[in-house]
Amino acid sequence: MGLIDRRFWSELDYPLLGALLILAAFGIIGVYSATIEAGSAHYQRQFIRLLMGLGVCLVFAAIDYRRMAGDFAFPLYFCALGLLAATLIFGQEIKGSKSWIVLFGFTLQTSEVAKVAAILATARFLSRVQGSLLKSRQAFGAGLVIAPSVLLVLLQGDAGTALMYVPILGGMLLVAGLRIRYLLLTLLGLALLAPLAWLSLADYQKERILVTFNPELDPQGVGYQTRQSKIAIGSGGLLGKGLGEGMQSQLGFVPEIQTDFIFALLAEEIGFIGAVAILLLYLFVLFRLTQIGESAQDRTGLLISAGVAALIFGHVATNVGMTLGLLPAIGVPLPFISWGGSSTLSMFAAIGLALNVRMRRYLYR
Repeated sequence: MGLIDRRFWSELDYPLLGALLILAAFGIIGVYSATIEAGSAHYQRQFIRLLMGLGVCLVFAAIDYRRMAGDFAFPLYFCALGLLAATLIFGQEIKGSKSWIVLFGFTLQTSEVAKVAAILATARFLSRVQGSLLKSRQAFGAGLVIAPSVLLVLLQGDAGTALMYVPILGGMLLVAGLRIRYLLLTLLGLALLAPLAWLSLADYQKERILVTFNPELDPQGVGYQTRQSKIAIGSGGLLGKGLGEGMQSQLGFVPEIQTDFIFALLAEEIGFIGAVAILLLYLFVLFRLTQIGESAQDRTGLLISAGVAALIFGHVATNVGMTLGLLPAIGVPLPFISWGGSSTLSMFAAIGLALNVRMRRYLYR
């Protein structure tokens, strides 16, 4: 069932795509508002990225997921690991993170590509498990599948992206049948390892964590961005100040607001009601992904849907938590809204996998 097949277009989940397009529209509006004073064409580039993302989404929806998560899952994953390793050697370092590489004239954040490949590889591994309950050694094996990606991303200096593998793995393990007590024991083990992780962090990363618990520790330094973000969100009120009228966003009080802190800009300019509308759209997307998983005709489709849902949930929860000062500012973009090409393309690719599962729920053969 390819792109020219009539069944392909009739089986697309148009409500899900509609919600994503509305979210993307919020993103384009936010980028426009954030960069209009500088006469920037960022919003035009974001629109082009949206069109490219839709194209990638349709391609990932058209190729049978059973093939992608079958014979091609681990070759694709090894290619992604190769890109991560190449980035460590040939990549560009931006703001302390060596996460970008130039390929054929395009700048690519390889860690974003690796997340989609990791979902496929983990789904492939867990789909072979027999029975409704997952054994501890099988859960450990799934962790070993994702571990190389996490390690390479950490070596790039991007702890925020590395942390996003945690909800992916956790969501897929739960759906695969991991007992809750095993998950709690895993979380306890991670908590016990926290002191070792703390020692491995750079000084600025430690400061970001400390500022989260004590905002007044460095209000003009590490804590400045989060502090200004909270002011922007609070000043938006119920209906917002209007597009282009936000003082915190327009006067540059929140640095790089069109990327990781775009939620603060939108909350200031379209208010509490607009911010809630955005969160409800994300909730609807997660609801549709849950439905897709429930309708999947095989274990692989269920696991892919769970991985995609966990990926989006992890990003949204972390990004919004950052802007509200509930979590450290670790550089996690807001899906489909934040300025950024690699993130936009990878998120649409992940959605394409979920659409793929839904389209073949009645065509399994």
